[in-house]
Amino acid sequence: MTTEVLRHYGDSWRLRVPFVKSHLVFNLLLAAVFTPMMAGAIFLALKLSGKPALADFDIAYFLLSPVGFVAGLLLIGMTLVLLTLNLSFMMAVALRDRVGKSHGLWDGIDLVMPRLPAVLGLAVQIALRLLALALPFLAVAGLAFWYWLSAYDINYYLSTRPPEFQRAVLVIGATLAVMAGVMLWRSLGWVLSLPLVLFESMAPADAIRESKGMMTGKRMAFALQIIAWALIGALVSALVLGVVAFGLQAGLHVLSENLRATAAFLLVSVACWSLLNLLLTSWTTGALAVTFLDASEWPDSKAERQALAPRGLLIAVVAVAAGSAGLGGAGVLELARVDQTRPVAVIAHRGAAGARPENTMASVMKAIEDQADWIEIDVQETVDGAVVVMHDSDFMKLAGNPIKIWDATLADLEEIDIGSWYDPAFAEERVPLLRDVLLAAKDKAGVIIELKYYGRDQQLEQRVVDIVEETGMVEQVQLMSLKYDAVQKIHGLRPEWSVGLLASAALGNMWKLDADFLAVNSATVSLDLVKSAQAVGKPVYVWTVNDALSMSGMLSLGVDGLITDEPALARQVLAERKTLSGIERAILGMAGRIGLDLPEQGDEDA
Repeated sequence: MTTEVLRHYGDSWRLRVPFVKSHLVFNLLLAAVFTPMMAGAIFLALKLSGKPALADFDIAYFLLSPVGFVAGLLLIGMTLVLLTLNLSFMMAVALRDRVGKSHGLWDGIDLVMPRLPAVLGLAVQIALRLLALALPFLAVAGLAFWYWLSAYDINYYLSTRPPEFQRAVLVIGATLAVMAGVMLWRSLGWVLSLPLVLFESMAPADAIRESKGMMTGKRMAFALQIIAWALIGALVSALVLGVVAFGLQAGLHVLSENLRATAAFLLVSVACWSLLNLLLTSWTTGALAVTFLDASEWPDSKAERQALAPRGLLIAVVAVAAGSAGLGGAGVLELARVDQTRPVAVIAHRGAAGARPENTMASVMKAIEDQADWIEIDVQETVDGAVVVMHDSDFMKLAGNPIKIWDATLADLEEIDIGSWYDPAFAEERVPLLRDVLLAAKDKAGVIIELKYYGRDQQLEQRVVDIVEETGMVEQVQLMSLKYDAVQKIHGLRPEWSVGLLASAALGNMWKLDADFLAVNSATVSLDLVKSAQAVGKPVYVWTVNDALSMSGMLSLGVDGLITDEPALARQVLAERKTLSGIERAILGMAGRIGLDLPEQGDEDA
């Protein structure tokens, strides 16, 4: 078994030049053709939804609709095509080489490109089969979640991990593991459908059926080959890149006192790292391509054919791709030109939640002390109509009390200690009223109010508006919500107020939605999103960034605000960045991206 896999790696090394070229062209095509195609498909899906963008809950609702399901299925199919396209190019090159024909870059493209519609059809059919396999297991996992984890707020289970959480994790984990095993085993029967569609011109359904027959009695042997392939590739890559990483870290240690030399060293090192990674990726993917063709008994009925795609068209595609890559490089330069002198707001997440219990008067006062520009809080309603500052739906995480906020009265809240979980020194902390927070922050810091909805709100928007106006904080308050409908509702009540959309995930052009600012997950923010939103006058805040390196990375994108549990640290990072040169900022960002740590000044060998 291992001998066969080593032979496949040997073939891949012999064909390394066309494989590397194929890998490069794949990435260029991805940038110039397929990424715009995916964007176009998403745009079409959004047009069918009637909105310029979908965020969080709206995405789920749309995908559950008939139109959304079809759109989602097509997007999954296109994603599978992209995941297999590089492998397909390399299989075509290896196949032409096997039958003694030329095995250059164009041969692979000529054989594969005309069959892409059929490959998309294959991907959609496989996606449907996998979905049908997954549904029963997902239903069992959902029932386990409902049975063990629905009584209290999910944050309680995640933070305290009670016995029912552990049972749920065990059952759900086992269910998903069995699901993965079943799906993997079934997928092993379909693995030869791709070369059959590409090189035997089979219809997708016929290819899947033929592949199942060819793999009868061979699934375990093929699975062992794939495991051996993965282990060998991972071992070689880890050794080579590990040695390079060690050299990079050592070089940074030697050059750490000369920032300009360090910057030049990093640029050269990143280039070398990228080239090595290109070679290793091409080599391992090429070995996998040979493994697939070997298992499919090297179909050759189409390996003799002449080029089917016009050469001029292919050259034009690659030229466009190269131009797109150039635009990508210009985008990197654009990142370097982001105005680092523009003001950036420090937004204390649930108050200074890193130093005090969240959403308490103590955290609010600490945020003011730390000179936060804004204090972000969550609000809900009690059963007697009071608007209070509270994130979770119940008090299990904060106090071990199961009462729901919408079932509690103000008198009930007076009995609940929400500070001792953080530190006994805060045992006197109680759930604050929105009015009290606004009065405490008045003329000291602005307040960003997130309206929380658990399906039990009464008149939350109107009551919040009334309290803001009563306290004279209209000019010092911004509102936001995860629910786009709520954003629109607040705009209807007070069109002149600043109301933002909070989003952890989004599809489409968020900046075209009817919101005055965007508060987005730091994992999903991009330079394009920031620039596009700012171009139409909408600030972009990112959450939740709590370490200096992440803060610096977000600042490099030009965001307008940092939502953080550590406002004092954010203030310090902003102050220190003003003293850094452009080279120093570049070093900081580059080192973080490749996982390196810059040695502190004065470090010496032990």
